[in-house]
Amino acid sequence: MRRAPAPLVVLLVALFAAGCSATPPPGTDGDLTDDWAALATPAPFRPAAGQCHEALATTAPVDDYRPVDCAELHVSETFHVGTAADADVVPAPGSPGAKAAFRECSDVAADFLGGPWRSARVAVQVVWPTRSGWAGGARWFRCDVTTADLDGQSRTSREGSLAGELAGPSPLHLACFDPTVDGETVKTMLPVTCAEPHRAEFAGLWKAPDVAYAKLESDIDRSATGCRSVIARFAALPHNDDLQYRSGWISYNPTRTEWLSGERRVRCFIYFAERTFERSLKNAGPRVLPVR
Repeated sequence: MRRAPAPLVVLLVALFAAGCSATPPPGTDGDLTDDWAALATPAPFRPAAGQCHEALATTAPVDDYRPVDCAELHVSETFHVGTAADADVVPAPGSPGAKAAFRECSDVAADFLGGPWRSARVAVQVVWPTRSGWAGGARWFRCDVTTADLDGQSRTSREGSLAGELAGPSPLHLACFDPTVDGETVKTMLPVTCAEPHRAEFAGLWKAPDVAYAKLESDIDRSATGCRSVIARFAALPHNDDLQYRSGWISYNPTRTEWLSGERRVRCFIYFAERTFERSLKNAGPRVLPVR
């Protein structure tokens, strides 16, 4: 049998020994497993505050989340994102979880806007994850604000953020109005400056009791009593039986959705069927508003 030359055998042994050396190559530690970062646990989608949207919704599917710059035309603005208590399903309207979320949104809205939103032509709405998002671990709720009419129904587009809007003079503050009334139904409430002829003016808020919404809507006497007490304070009038002969009243209840969420503040307006004024009636007193 033919043998390999001795020098070749020595070379192969040297190469093998180098490959099995305990000393790793320069710049390495020889461990192939310790430098891999652990994969992050997937987190559910969570929206951001400070975003504006082209529509106002009650739920926010991830696939439809397309915020726009608040400088562009938009309908609603997210001013706060809260964390909901853990539950099996999205809180239903009227549930403790839904009321807690609305209360948080309402409180934060006053800070964000710079004043009480119920005293302005704005509305606050809670936006929830979808059922599938909730099932996937989402536990957030979005607080959105939008400009709205007195019924809280008609949403209007605007440009620019509402941050601090109510801290100073603003056309959104409830003030004087020129109403159109058919019988006992208010058809329209056109906002005007108090220096213009007008027949109605925002007097303040009355906190209604915790009753069924249908009862709130049907109990006119309760609303009259509540709003007359507000008007008496606003216009510096005696709060007695003669008040009904000094002025009328108009009230705007919270929407059904707001009522289910725990909103109890009713908007009250001093109103005159025939007389017009070109001034505010705040602290007007009996001389300006005598018994008639």
